[in-house]
Amino acid sequence: MKQHNNPSSQESHSSVQQKAQNILHYLQCLALNLSTISSKPQLDATIKEFQCLHHKDFESALYLDTEDLALYNALLLQITQGLRDKIFEVLMQGHICAVEYLNLYMLFAATPHLKADERFEVFIQMAQNALFGEGVSDVENAMLLELLILSKILSYPHEMLQKVLKEYIGLISLLDINLPSSLAHSQFIVERFEALGVSMELFLESVRFTLQEEYYFALTPMRRRSVLNWQLHCFWNVSHFFNHPSWLTLYTLWKHLFYTLLDKSYELQYLDEAMYLQFFMYHMCGNNYHHQAQWRVFCDEIDRVGASYYEKFAKTQGIYHRFESSPSRKAKKRIGILRDRLVANSPYKVEYSLLKNLLHDEEFSQEYEVRIYTMKLLEKSDDDPVVIKYYQDLGVSIVDVVSHLNLQGFYNSHLQKALAIKEAIHKDCIDILISPNNGYGISDFILASRSAKVQIYYSHGNFVYDIPQIDARITHICQNKLKLTCEGYEFLGVPVKMDDRFYNPPVPLEFIKTHRAKFPDEMKIVGTIGRLTKLDSLEYWQCVIKIMQAYPQSIYLACGNGNVRTIEEKITQCFEDSQQAHIFLKRIYFAGYVDSAIYGHLIDVWLDSFPLEQGESRIEYTAKGGIDLVMSKESQDEREERIASWLEQWYHNDQTTKQEFYSLVTQEQLSLVAFSLEDYVSKAINLLRLSPDDLSRLKHIRARIKSIFDQYRSELGVNAFKQILKDFDNVDKE
Repeated sequence: MKQHNNPSSQESHSSVQQKAQNILHYLQCLALNLSTISSKPQLDATIKEFQCLHHKDFESALYLDTEDLALYNALLLQITQGLRDKIFEVLMQGHICAVEYLNLYMLFAATPHLKADERFEVFIQMAQNALFGEGVSDVENAMLLELLILSKILSYPHEMLQKVLKEYIGLISLLDINLPSSLAHSQFIVERFEALGVSMELFLESVRFTLQEEYYFALTPMRRRSVLNWQLHCFWNVSHFFNHPSWLTLYTLWKHLFYTLLDKSYELQYLDEAMYLQFFMYHMCGNNYHHQAQWRVFCDEIDRVGASYYEKFAKTQGIYHRFESSPSRKAKKRIGILRDRLVANSPYKVEYSLLKNLLHDEEFSQEYEVRIYTMKLLEKSDDDPVVIKYYQDLGVSIVDVVSHLNLQGFYNSHLQKALAIKEAIHKDCIDILISPNNGYGISDFILASRSAKVQIYYSHGNFVYDIPQIDARITHICQNKLKLTCEGYEFLGVPVKMDDRFYNPPVPLEFIKTHRAKFPDEMKIVGTIGRLTKLDSLEYWQCVIKIMQAYPQSIYLACGNGNVRTIEEKITQCFEDSQQAHIFLKRIYFAGYVDSAIYGHLIDVWLDSFPLEQGESRIEYTAKGGIDLVMSKESQDEREERIASWLEQWYHNDQTTKQEFYSLVTQEQLSLVAFSLEDYVSKAINLLRLSPDDLSRLKHIRARIKSIFDQYRSELGVNAFKQILKDFDNVDKE
């Protein structure tokens, strides 16, 4: 299990001193080795060793004493000059130096008194003159770019090297990302940029230039798409760039390009680019959004604006209409569901569970059939054949009319996908179209162009998505209410009883023991499973720190993808003493993406995040018998009144069950539901200190509550969904 440590400023003094001695010893060996190199393969092998180095190794030299520091600087000058000589010789012989040679940036950037070397100017000029020239393929462009950047690293003085790296970022972003030669560069960037010391700000400076309107629209359509492809599929995955909040500083530039493309959308090429850019912005921004207010701005500035152009285009092309179904052509009414792709994520688990409950209902299955239309957004991931098979086993048809467009890889046409899916929906005579999407260009186009008589938005958490062609809004996040108002919008509640196989699948005990052995045996594990962005909360970590300080026999397991450094910095802000922060961070384990079926059994107490709470992952955890503490958004009185209200409706014929359940809920909230920060800390500490008997008793209460809730949700959700369909059917008949 990899533990991500805090920045080097918090490393122990002795650790940094040892690192300084290690780099000095390495340079001494490298200087000796360099004198023995007489062939290109030997030089390649030496360069390959740089893969093991990190820019912090060179920064640690500041801890050398005066004599060793003088030796260190002398070795740097000797080695850089020797490498210049060796590489100039192989270049003159016509050899190609692959992308791994760009690791030399780290060495040359660490050599402060390095002077310019004009010998490489001939290679710089040759590469610049040919790069992206007429008739030059991108395979050749990749080699020319390697020559250009390497020659500049070798030639330029120390103070100009960051400029060289910015140039590399800008130029590599123009290449066709589908090519094998591009894959080599992508792997180098993802694996080495953090080690080379490439900062987020340096990267953003390069990207900001590329996204300037004058520069961007001077590029060909393929190059424009490449600029976005490299941001999404390469730079986004660099460890310290991943999900970094600074990505949002590019939103204004992306938005301006989006508007410019829409203004040109009378030409199909620009409409297609606008739809892709909308998807791109949705992904890049959405992964960093924490609040409904951010989604509201996105909807106002992107979704609504794009939808108005898509609607206008559809009307101009004669493809905007309210579909009139023909009862004679089909025995059942047809429900279509529009999905970005079919994978085993949380929306799939909810949707599958709802459809299973519905299709097992005789009245529903006799009157309706369901078809899922996949957009196959390979930019996110491929469809999962196992997921498709599960749907088909329920009797749900999977409609794929866009796979052939994905043969273009990351350059596939989103407009062509939208048109193909819209045509399939038309041919299939879909009566009701449900979209759980809230910002993709493809789905917005299909809704904005009115593809079905009834179009329903299904919210999985975004409650502010709103374009004019939405007829109703539904959500399972409804606290068992059938009607609710969220962020000013009216929603119809559809409670969902989740399918048990998602939440507590059988897992061999030895698997669980193997993974538990990665962590200290004597420690209790607190933590969460979900996107790390939900942990980006100062008040949450202030509470967690108090809890873990009060219970020293605990560690925190943070499972899920996200920017680890951002969370570490948030934790560090909670301490006045940076050394204390460094010590505490040793108790935090960032596990990355995990198999929740296994890791759900490892966490002893789930400390739910706030204000942005975890969703299905927490429910999945509790289904395994886990104990969770949540921060209520209601007061204690409001919560009790809400539960009493629906309990009165459901159990009015059984006062014993009603009283029993109300008593159980009251006991539960005494220990598992917090109503203030102080309450959260106190209850978490109490949970960690529970005796085995008390813990067993609490788990029994949770199991009883879950059983009653499941029964209630199952029947209520099916009936609620059927009533929604009947209401639309009645309106149609009037």
